[in-house]
Amino acid sequence: MKHLIIGAGIVGTATGVWLKANCEDVLYCDIKPEVLQRLKNRGFTVTSKIKDGKADIYWICTAEWNAEEVLKELSKSFDDPMVVIRSTMPPGTTEKLSKKYKVKHIAHIPEFLRQKTAISDIFDEDRVVIGTTDEEIEVTLRKVFSSVTAPIVFTDPRTSELIKYAANCWLAMQISYWNEIKKIADKLKINPQMVANAACLDKRISKYGTAMLGEPFGGFCFPKDLNVLIKSFEDLGLNPDLLKATKKVNEGIKKEKEGK
Repeated sequence: MKHLIIGAGIVGTATGVWLKANCEDVLYCDIKPEVLQRLKNRGFTVTSKIKDGKADIYWICTAEWNAEEVLKELSKSFDDPMVVIRSTMPPGTTEKLSKKYKVKHIAHIPEFLRQKTAISDIFDEDRVVIGTTDEEIEVTLRKVFSSVTAPIVFTDPRTSELIKYAANCWLAMQISYWNEIKKIADKLKINPQMVANAACLDKRISKYGTAMLGEPFGGFCFPKDLNVLIKSFEDLGLNPDLLKATKKVNEGIKKEKEGK
């Protein structure tokens, strides 16, 4: 099958590399000439215009704030396109956009890739989550992911969207938790790393966050996704106490670091 990858950043590039490794025909589309040249130098076929990239599946791998504009263009340029959104979207967004632009064959497949190791991550994923209510694209995607040995979870788009936020915010919360433990350990003149290492000998407790004691989470995804999930709670009249506490702890650590 032919795949058009729209947005050749970290997620888009990794997605295309994985598809090509699985003997799929890949075409990249991006608005940045330097990005297209880099991919061209690596032997990939590229284009700067979506309308020139007729394909069997269109993968939207842009930042979430650009995803709607891309879907709008796809709906105008091609008849009945089969679309996969990889962008991180607030719960309910894929459904809303599908109805707005009358795109029936649509799925949301969140990515769980780390910025520095995205290529290796996509070949060794813990799970693949596919959110769709369209039978035709589900059948097609089952074929695309037939080589994957990790668990594949099929669900609806609203659930797949929330899964991505739930995962990222859980990781952010772990970092804030261990930073709280460090505060009391420092006050008691206890080695916080020894506390974390010993606690994590319990198989139920993840080590994530214990390697950066005293450091706030930063980057792009965690702060953004935490804010979006907090807002999603509040829009529904819910108070996300734990998520707000995670953010408050992190902001406090940031101020402490900036004050030094």
